[in-house]
Amino acid sequence: MRSLSISESSFAANAAQAEGRPDLTTMMAAAFDGIVVLDERGTVRSLNAEAAALFGYAPDEVIGRDFGMLTPESERSYRDCLRPGAPGVCRRIDGLRKDGSVFPMELGVSEIACEQGSLFIGLIRDLSQRRRFEQGVQELQANRLDLIENMAAGLAHELKQPLAAIGAYLNFARRYLNEENPSVEKVAEILDSADAQIFRASEIMDNLRQFIARGETAKTPQNLNDVIRTACEFTDALARQHNVITTVDLAASPDLVVINKVQIQQVVVNLKRNAVEAMQNWSQREMRVSTCVVEGNLIRVDVADTGPGLPEEVQSRLFAQFTTTKPHGLGVGLSISRSIIEAHNGKIWAEPNPGGGAVFSFVLPLADA
Repeated sequence: MRSLSISESSFAANAAQAEGRPDLTTMMAAAFDGIVVLDERGTVRSLNAEAAALFGYAPDEVIGRDFGMLTPESERSYRDCLRPGAPGVCRRIDGLRKDGSVFPMELGVSEIACEQGSLFIGLIRDLSQRRRFEQGVQELQANRLDLIENMAAGLAHELKQPLAAIGAYLNFARRYLNEENPSVEKVAEILDSADAQIFRASEIMDNLRQFIARGETAKTPQNLNDVIRTACEFTDALARQHNVITTVDLAASPDLVVINKVQIQQVVVNLKRNAVEAMQNWSQREMRVSTCVVEGNLIRVDVADTGPGLPEEVQSRLFAQFTTTKPHGLGVGLSISRSIIEAHNGKIWAEPNPGGGAVFSFVLPLADA
């Protein structure tokens, strides 16, 4: 650490002697913060190495000059601290480095008396790191609130899926009971499927509650093929209702991922429902759900349909909030799906199906990756 010059040392020693305090030179040299000694006119009489490095000057470029060279024009109010009896309050002002960059700092001024008159010792603390931390916290809070808002906006959309499936299963059960000699076992199977959808709706609500309470949802190791297979079962009734032929080819191996199972099922169900709805007025209605391992450390999921495809005008903003190709869609399903996949360190996209229609795909990192 740099020692003070002879002129600085004698001045500091004189000031210290006037107050009967320990040697100011030693204190300034040992300090971790910047220290500047000013006279009543605001002229810099001495400064330590930390202060010089903080502003990017050599000591002789500052000593003898007005302290205002170290602050922007708008921050020259530091002079209010250089009146006898005024010091003692720390204030946050901006500092100006030699390269012209401005940074936040905290300036605390103490007054001492010596033969030359009052001296003012300014303790300078760089607040750049604290400001970055505060901004980071604010951004995290804003991002969390934004995600909560998006999840709340999409809650009706996500709950609509299991509720619609429950209604479909109950209709199947009612129609089946109206047939001659209905099978009790068959009705029980349909009601079990409806019960599974009720449980799924409850899990969706639990996920939202966990996120609001803790800022995250639980992720556990899961076999993705099994998760997707269950998600496909959730939409089997809807596909059959619209005469969609579904092919499931879950060939990825290995398929272990660390995910929130319910959220990934939400994505798959959403993509399958979109595919079914896209083909409801189309003559060819075929859907294929498949998995494979790509690049050695990613597992890819594809949901392909043979519908009308994606309009060019919405392809670039397909996953933006409130973008939809449905007459009565909310435009939040794909936006939420993207948020979920990206929160799992994955990526989601859409492209034309070579055989006609569209393919929605996403990748997730394998657990051992």
